[in-house]
Amino acid sequence: MFESKKELELFVEKLPVFKRPKLRLEQYPTDAPLVAAAVWDAYMRGLLTEVLDLGCGTGRFSLAAAAMGARRVLCIDIDPEAIQIAKETAEALGLGAVDFLVADATRLWLGRSFAVVFQNPPFGIWSGRGSDIAFLQTALRHGEVVYTIHKLPTLNYVSAKAEELGGVLKVLERAVITIKPMYRHHRKRLHKVEVFLAVVRQKA
Repeated sequence: MFESKKELELFVEKLPVFKRPKLRLEQYPTDAPLVAAAVWDAYMRGLLTEVLDLGCGTGRFSLAAAAMGARRVLCIDIDPEAIQIAKETAEALGLGAVDFLVADATRLWLGRSFAVVFQNPPFGIWSGRGSDIAFLQTALRHGEVVYTIHKLPTLNYVSAKAEELGGVLKVLERAVITIKPMYRHHRKRLHKVEVFLAVVRQKA
């Protein structure tokens, strides 16, 4: 367990990332400062009990939550290669509280609820329009509180959709993330994207 959000961020920054990222899944490493901000906020609110990491990729949210003492974490992703990286990392770090499941997050029904859900859903550029809202719908179906990352220009749209799905959205942070060249269409040395981190709570 770390004593500060900055220590947690440094831990996340050192975690392994995708070996062969898949463009159709919009696989990018989730921004370490945003992961730390979300997990630290959940920790301070006492939410790190039953945790779901939806579309977990290589497990940055899952491993950060486990490192902060989460009782049980379920890491779910459609990509077996990403799950394998997350699993190997958890084993290497001795984080035994994390379970892993290969499944499509947009078609998921677990039949149980979690105290908190973390997600960095696809923005819908390559994965198909509406995939970000499909993730949010699954998250709200399974979690009382959801931490989620989206492109900043979609803020009003995502907020309205969250309300339609029975949630209330509050922006925690706005940020500009930098993505290093990972795919053939990347021509810039660094690609900058404006995003927001939000917490969505089920309406009382």
